[in-house]
Amino acid sequence: MIWLILLTPVLVIGAIAVYFEKKSGMVPPEGSTDKQLDKMAEVDAQTRKDFGGTNTGPFQ
Repeated sequence: MIWLILLTPVLVIGAIAVYFEKKSGMVPPEGSTDKQLDKMAEVDAQTRKDFGGTNTGPFQ
């Protein structure tokens, strides 16, 4: 039962972090042209590469 008391704050903080991560994620604005979307995809890919991530993402 004590594990429930110890893990509750961790779960609440984790849920809040996930909520704000999804809320503040980068999305293309309405009315974007294909050229703008392509440039956004390039920036996203370069950012992932710079931080050592993979080259897959929502714009790939």
